[in-house]
Amino acid sequence: MAMVEADRPSREGGRRSSGGLLGRLPLASSLTLALVGLTVALGLIAALGIGNLYSARQNYENALAKTYELEVASARLLAAGVAEEFALASTAPGSDDVRRRARRAFRDRAGDAIRLARPDLASARLLRARIAVQGRSRRLAASARRSGSAVARRRFTRSLLLAREAGDGLSERQNARRAAARDTARDGTRNALLTTAVAGVLALLAAAALIAVLINSIRRPLDSLVSSTQKLAAGDLSERVESGGPQELRELDSAFNVMAERLQGAQTRIESEREKLSVTIESLGDALVVCDGDGTVSAVNRRAEEIVPDLKPGVRAESPGGPLPDLREALGGEVVVDQDDRTLSITAARLGSGDAEGVVWTLRDISERARLDRMKSDFVATASHELRSPLTSIKGFVELLGRSDALGDREREFVGVILQSTDRLVHLVNDLLDVARLEAGRMEVHPRLFDLAELLREVVGLLGPRISEKEQRLDLDLPPGLPPALADPVRVRQILTNIISNAHQYTGEEGRITVTAGRAGDQLRISVADNGRGMTQEDLDRVFDRFVRGDDGGAGTGLGLSIVRSLVDLQGGSYEVKSKIGEGTTFTVFLPAEPARGPQQAPRQAIRGKRVLVVDDEQEVARSIATSLVPYEIETEIATDGDRALEQLRAGRFDAITLDMMMGGTSGMDILRTLRDDEALRRTPVVVVSTGSDHQALLGEWKVTKPVDPDLLADALGSAVLAWRTRVLVVGRSSVRPELEPALVRLGLDHEWATSAAAAAQACQRRRFEIALVDTGIRGPESVLRSLDLRGRRLDQAVVLFSSGTEGGDGAALEAEAVPIEKAADAVLAALSQQDDADATRVREAGSLRGEWGRPSA
Repeated sequence: MAMVEADRPSREGGRRSSGGLLGRLPLASSLTLALVGLTVALGLIAALGIGNLYSARQNYENALAKTYELEVASARLLAAGVAEEFALASTAPGSDDVRRRARRAFRDRAGDAIRLARPDLASARLLRARIAVQGRSRRLAASARRSGSAVARRRFTRSLLLAREAGDGLSERQNARRAAARDTARDGTRNALLTTAVAGVLALLAAAALIAVLINSIRRPLDSLVSSTQKLAAGDLSERVESGGPQELRELDSAFNVMAERLQGAQTRIESEREKLSVTIESLGDALVVCDGDGTVSAVNRRAEEIVPDLKPGVRAESPGGPLPDLREALGGEVVVDQDDRTLSITAARLGSGDAEGVVWTLRDISERARLDRMKSDFVATASHELRSPLTSIKGFVELLGRSDALGDREREFVGVILQSTDRLVHLVNDLLDVARLEAGRMEVHPRLFDLAELLREVVGLLGPRISEKEQRLDLDLPPGLPPALADPVRVRQILTNIISNAHQYTGEEGRITVTAGRAGDQLRISVADNGRGMTQEDLDRVFDRFVRGDDGGAGTGLGLSIVRSLVDLQGGSYEVKSKIGEGTTFTVFLPAEPARGPQQAPRQAIRGKRVLVVDDEQEVARSIATSLVPYEIETEIATDGDRALEQLRAGRFDAITLDMMMGGTSGMDILRTLRDDEALRRTPVVVVSTGSDHQALLGEWKVTKPVDPDLLADALGSAVLAWRTRVLVVGRSSVRPELEPALVRLGLDHEWATSAAAAAQACQRRRFEIALVDTGIRGPESVLRSLDLRGRRLDQAVVLFSSGTEGGDGAALEAEAVPIEKAADAVLAALSQQDDADATRVREAGSLRGEWGRPSA
């Protein structure tokens, strides 16, 4: 840059010296100067021509005037001469006086004529000759008058004739002068016109030459600039132009050179950054796959060649069975897939604002992280089993002991203290395990319909005694007709307990706590307000952080509100906190409400009168579970080892099973696998009652965590019986999920959602499904149907196509008829009903069932 700038003055100076003054002036000034000069020249030429014409005409007119004046003076002289001649010839008395006056008049006329004829010598000569003849005539007349001779008279007469001839000669001379003036005027006019024309032509030629010089001074720099611009556009950023021509073009040339310098510098920097980026990408531990707008792989880095060798430049990125998930799902966030022996975390981002710009995929090998998560989950499962199994036994037997009539008041008080301490310990263990599950991403929620008002009364009733100890007042305000909530009642109970306990802890004695509920659109609003000390803005900013407690330390672990936030988020709800120092705090939670649909059978009603096999290797825990189900009119039997449980299942008919997974010998997982493989038992609903329920194989099972909540267990058993352990795979667009999923949850159907053929194939490899719901609007529905591998517990499987009415994919290519999305859940139930009849017929013919088998009555 510096070298170019230093060299530029010499080149510009050379160009300016050859261009002259006009080459150095601005273009507008040059054109103005040229036009002004041309105008002045043409004006001068026109003035000169007009002046010459006027002068020739004026000279002609002056010559005419003088000749005519002289001719008139000559005529007057002639008349005076004639008058004098008559006076000279007269002999009458007094004629002398007449002759004197005539002579004086002739003399005056002769003086006037002489004055007028002086410019023309010939006329003056003729005029003097005339005067001389008149004088001679005057002398001859006097001689003839004295002598009276005839000779003198004849001489006088001849003299008169000579005078006449002299006058005629003067007239002819004036005619000749007029003819000469006419010729002179004609020649002057012709010469003036010729001179003007020649000068005009010369001025026009000079103007053309000047314009040519200006155009040439502009054209050459412009040609050079155009040529350099074309080279620059072709990629030659080293091209420069020499400044020349008018000032504007020289400034344009300078601007072009500066632009070229900057472009060259920018290209150098870009190439440097590109090289750095290339080295950085190649050294990344993550795999990068770049695709064109049509989904074809255009570039991969070295890590991608190791992780996904099948994705090479030129192949289609998204293909059935390929490692990449659905693009829309990956654009929305991280997608975890299992590819061969690796676990991959995949995200996608568009390279531009439109689909035609392409996509870059980022694939991260998280196999080690997944292994550590599994180790963590196994540790959590083992620790929770070791901690909570004894607590379950303690809690169950203490509750049974508390119901005994043999205890005295003091012993009953001791039992209450033990039960209270046990509950506190269970609560502490639950909080720690919940935090571990949330960190590991293993926290599960099982949304179902439940009576929120009833749950609120239950929580308030349980916390009432603790609140009364501080002489606090707890008010519950519930509107009539509150719709059921569509959430996990266990987690909602946990949320409410933590929020109310927090209000109780930070509200002074004789304080007031108010719990209200109501509907807010398609959600339910639950508010817990207190008139305690309130919080500052700093406290509000970190109120949901872990291990955060009030300034006084307080009781508890500081985990409650952190767990509340996570549980609300997991259930699709929201929350808000308002507080003011000295006035109190209000926590508000929003949860999904029941969609506007017809009534359905309550789970607890569905389980009444059913037979349930309780499987647990700890006798005390099994008895505690069986006893807790008695109030729901459930008939129970107990099995304390896996082999015995399988014998009892084959020997009698059970409507459902509660199964502990972590048993010695034949484990709960072994029992579950046997049930899945046994044609006669595969349809038996199972509720996992265990601390070790985070295993991947149990993701679709009904689960209740120890210590067991009787109401939760009854709800899970009822829902399992209603759902008949049916697994449904939904393959559809993410946009239709909010419309369809609430109906599946409401019917208690265990389902999993996939958004592409590849995701559906992977889901079928992980789990077994009886029914597939396929969205006709998904991209490539035919490939989705080919990817399905329904290997569920049922004898028959079915595929139900549904349509949302806003298809944007290839659903029209399917020949099968699709049901509307609002009827999709009912279509699943209809398909299950048909399969149930076929299953029962085959099972009865095989004689593999003992006792009557049928679907539990509603």
